[in-house]
Amino acid sequence: MLKYIEGDPRFKRVRRDPRGLIYTWTRKEFKNLKRAEEAGVNVPKPHSFYRNILVMGFIGHDGVPAPLLREATPGDPEAFYRRLLREVRLLYTGAGLVHGDLSEYNIMIWEEEPVIFDISQAVLLDHPLSNQLLRRDLDNINAYFSELGVEVLDVEEIERWVRGGAEDLC
Repeated sequence: MLKYIEGDPRFKRVRRDPRGLIYTWTRKEFKNLKRAEEAGVNVPKPHSFYRNILVMGFIGHDGVPAPLLREATPGDPEAFYRRLLREVRLLYTGAGLVHGDLSEYNIMIWEEEPVIFDISQAVLLDHPLSNQLLRRDLDNINAYFSELGVEVLDVEEIERWVRGGAEDLC
């Protein structure tokens, strides 16, 4: 946890004991969700937090949560892939964040749209690990969708586009 917190100016004084780290981690996820939501990224709506409890909007229907991407295949995997890349770009250019652990385990499918969650480890763009984490996120996305038979884009091209490149990639 500490490697994702250190270097983030939003968290100057972090208690290094387990309880202090968990409280900071919860606060970090709340702040990251707020930034992402304000930028228009499709994430659960953050409501509040207290210590190690984070309250956010429920994604699902009648108490049944939306499936993880790992558990269900989108109706149109190629369209979903491109929509997900647009969300990653919006997270980067709009919220100034890199998810840092994006995979089929923390993306839900809701109404054929990707919902990104579990962004406690997301880092600001000037974080020392941001470039490495962005590449890992894109590699994970490409690996997963490639297994579904989607013709994935070149990771270097996606990376340039995510960073705000003008070419219309998605």
